[in-house]
Amino acid sequence: MPPDGKIKVVGRRQPSQNAEDYFWRGHRLQQSLELLNPYPRPRGFVHKAPTWEAYARWRREQKNPRLW
Repeated sequence: MPPDGKIKVVGRRQPSQNAEDYFWRGHRLQQSLELLNPYPRPRGFVHKAPTWEAYARWRREQKNPRLW
């Protein structure tokens, strides 16, 4: 404790939040980050390659890193 007996307080403590509040805060953060991302979110799909080499080649050709 400091010599004058006072405790330094910086900022305020956030009120406790439940899981739903954290979910929605994360959801809003994710939405704002999507606006900054230059790559669009891809639709779900399945790429069937005949060999691992063909898959590696396909992966290297992709411009959007979100595809893999």
